[in-house]
Amino acid sequence: MGFFAGSGEYPAAGLYSLEHILILIFCFIVLIFTILMTRKKVENPIRVIKIFSIVVLGFEIVKVIWGSSVGRYSDWYDYLPLWFCSLFIPISIIAGFSKGKLQHTALTFMFYGGIVGGLVYLLCPTTSIGRYPVLHFITFHSMFYHVLMLYMGYFIIYQGLLKPSIKDFKWYFIITTSFCIISFIANQILDTNYMFLSGYSNNPVLKKLYNLTGIFYPIFVTLGQNLGTFFVSFGSYKLFEFLLRKRHNHN
Repeated sequence: MGFFAGSGEYPAAGLYSLEHILILIFCFIVLIFTILMTRKKVENPIRVIKIFSIVVLGFEIVKVIWGSSVGRYSDWYDYLPLWFCSLFIPISIIAGFSKGKLQHTALTFMFYGGIVGGLVYLLCPTTSIGRYPVLHFITFHSMFYHVLMLYMGYFIIYQGLLKPSIKDFKWYFIITTSFCIISFIANQILDTNYMFLSGYSNNPVLKKLYNLTGIFYPIFVTLGQNLGTFFVSFGSYKLFEFLLRKRHNHN
């Protein structure tokens, strides 16, 4: 069946193809519709985080089962969640099932990392549309997963679970940098490319960065995954907050 076919069995849709544009539009329609349908405050927002964490974990388990069945995964380290977006799975579990500072730190990553991480992937889904057709399990899994990342970033703020502050940068920087260091070491030992620290794969943006920075490429990728994601998310929040305040004062 084509929907669960292995890599290379069917032609990939390709980045920025008509199929990519159409599914991208569909993803944003779903995102906007979901936001509009959930504008009310919920009684227990942490319960929603718990449900989200279980859902993404379940989808990941299905992906691993599929990958094993088609030979995509051949070594134990193929299962490690050491990609930036895959960190959402364990961190969302921590956010849903912990309390206090640990929970706050996990929510911090979900907001600052989810907004940019989800959006960047949808615009450049190299590991799905770059390798598989649109009507494929991996494409649907990846696009849905990253729409959820974007939505949960909105949900966390709208439900008052996090009040973005420049003080959050300390813990966010520690989390992202720690995982980048772990990933870099794992790449050297296992000959992998976690966090895209060892190469650009088939990502056109990272390819340009790699050609420009040379041996300093891992440092720039690390900075992009902590400084870049944090300040883009924080700046967007502040801009939105300013526009709302200006509109309120005008009225």
